[in-house]
Amino acid sequence: MAQTSYTEGSFYRFSQVVYWLMVVNFWFVLSNLLLITVFLLWVPSIISAVIFYIASLPMGPAIATLCHSLTKFSKDKDIPPTKTYFQSLRKNGIEALKVWIPIVTVGYILVIDIQYFQQNPTVFYQILNGVFLVVLFLMTIFTFYSLLIMTHYSFRIRDIYRLSVYYLFTWIKISSGNLCIVFLSIVLIFLTNDFIVLLLGSIIVWVLVLNSRKLLADVKVSFVKSDQRDLEEEKV
Repeated sequence: MAQTSYTEGSFYRFSQVVYWLMVVNFWFVLSNLLLITVFLLWVPSIISAVIFYIASLPMGPAIATLCHSLTKFSKDKDIPPTKTYFQSLRKNGIEALKVWIPIVTVGYILVIDIQYFQQNPTVFYQILNGVFLVVLFLMTIFTFYSLLIMTHYSFRIRDIYRLSVYYLFTWIKISSGNLCIVFLSIVLIFLTNDFIVLLLGSIIVWVLVLNSRKLLADVKVSFVKSDQRDLEEEKV
């Protein structure tokens, strides 16, 4: 009776969440070790953009793995974090890379353009700089939606992109909440350093996943055929 009471206590549940987030964040950081190394050895610039581009490729599968792992954890608090992380990586890694590569390619083009605009302080270039920054900001939520949907349901890549755009601009309340989460994370990065997003990556994704649960459920109801829903559930 005492053991049951302990495992159902608020402190136990809190420590369980903290432990889980710490462990999966450790593996998330290791998954992005190449990008961290490049940040330490090279200064970000237009010239070194190709190096940073290649180093950022593992980040997509790592984020998708976090999304999948934390979704499973939200359903079953007793699953082991390390085993769950690597099972999720094995199950979703290749598909996540297919989704991630076009997105990160467009993202890097935008970043290079923004750096170019900032070096040319004309009114026209500053307007373009602001527009591209807004697009890049929206792309972060689009990317999250794409990876989250991909880890739960088997759609073609172009359909994943279409669903992500649809939910980004039609589910305003959830998208606004996710934008606020990303914005606060960016502010935290500017107030501290770039690596804080890696140290707190699991917490950021955890909050985004919790805020997007209704969206994920709507994908199942609205876009997954009834005779395929049980099969799709096996993916999670």
